Amino acid sequence: MISFFKQYFTGEKNIGIFQSFMLILFLLSFFFIIFFVFSKSKKYYHKISLIPLELEEEKKKERL
Repeated sequence: MISFFKQYFTGEKNIGIFQSFMLILFLLSFFFIIFFVFSKSKKYYHKISLIPLELEEEKKKERL
């Protein structure tokens, strides 16, 4: 599969455009994820971090 892409892209004349487009796409998605992570409040992450502990407590109660 990789050899197919390698063969296709080595014969392509406008490969610089494709690489530039993929770089821009990667950077946009990377910055979107970074923005999403830092835009959430600390309360949200604290609440999410307690979920495994709550599940563990529920399982212990079910066993008894």
